[in-house]
Parts: sequence; structure tokens; C-alpha cells
Amino acid sequence: MGAGPRVQRRSMAAEVAEHLRSMIFDGRLTAEQRVPQDAIAAELGVSRLPVREALISLESDGLVASEPHRGTFVVPIRAEDITDHYKLYGMAQGLAAAGAARRITEPVLTRLDELRAQMSVSTDPDVVHDLNWEFHSLVNRTGASRRTLSVLRQLSQNLPREVYAIPQAASPAANRQHAIVAALRAGDAALADRLNQEHVRAEGDEVVAALQRKGILSD
Repeated sequence: MGAGPRVQRRSMAAEVAEHLRSMIFDGRLTAEQRVPQDAIAAELGVSRLPVREALISLESDGLVASEPHRGTFVVPIRAEDITDHYKLYGMAQGLAAAGAARRITEPVLTRLDELRAQMSVSTDPDVVHDLNWEFHSLVNRTGASRRTLSVLRQLSQNLPREVYAIPQAASPAANRQHAIVAALRAGDAALADRLNQEHVRAEGDEVVAALQRKGILSD
């Protein structure tokens, strides 16, 4: 009986945290701004408890900082923060791809080719995002250790979906993925690792450029 409400509250806190991440990365909450906890709670129709829990999560991600007797403030986001995030993501995905190169099966390769082909012809950014996500998720599930999967899950939650959806260049991404599939098919773990890291870093460069244009970054 006692476990039910706690799970529900955690889920609510996670939703509030995602909402706050979106607000930070679309400019509704700006660098050095005090997070208006009461206003956020009222906007979302929740108590202050899930808002406080969400802020604890965001502080561990380095997005906000609490100051005693003053409140919680948005931490300035710099280009290197985003670049490093994508480098780390690429390293983890590279490990997963290297593992996949050693144990890939023909049905998985066929599905990866299908996803890449769909991505190359789609003009819908949301569809491209979802196809790209499914492509890498399939590679990760095929080759990643449990620990690597845990790291990837954590990294995927550090930025809002809107940020991950910024890269929209379907053709370049599909071309990079064509090379990744070829490396996996050849069983070349080192090449699969390198190509995945390059692919994710290229996406990071696009994200940094887009956030700079929007004035979200502090440098």
C-alpha cells in the first residue's frame, strides 16, 4: 500500500523535471534566473513537493544550483557543456556499436537498413528524429553491456527531447548511418565505434549552433 503513492510522486517529479528542462532550453528560464517554484507548481497543477524533487534532479545534472535562504537558480549553459555531453554520449554509443559489430544478426542489419532508408526520404523532422532514435536504440540494445545501457539512459534524460530533435539533416545523417551499417556488417568493431562517435559529435555541433542562434548559451 505504501509503495503506490511514492511511485506516483516520483513519476510526477520526473515530468516536472522534463518540463523545467524544456523551459531552460527554450529560454523561458534564463541563466541566473531564480526558478519560481510556486508559479511552476500552479502552472502544472501540482504541489511544491514534486517541483522541489525535480529541482534536486536538475541540480545533479548541473542545470540549476541552490543557494541557502535564496532559492534555486538556473546555471549558465556554455557551449562546452553541450559539446562534452555529446562527446560522452558518443563514447557510450561507440562502445555499444563495437559490441554490436561482434554479435549483430542479419535480421537486425535488415531493420537498420530499413530505418536508414526511411530516414533518407523523410521530410518530417519528427519522423526523422524517431527513426534516428530507433536506429541507435537498436544498435545499443544489440551491443551494449548493462552498464553502458545505464549510462546511455542517464545521458538521454539530461537534455529535453526538443534538444535531441534539433538535428534535422536527414540526408547527412542517413549517409553516416549507411557507413555504420557497413561497419557492423563487416564486423569491424573499431570502425563502428569511431563512426558512432563521429555521428553523435556531428549532432552535438548542430545542437550547439542552434542553441547559440537562439541565445540560450552563455558564451
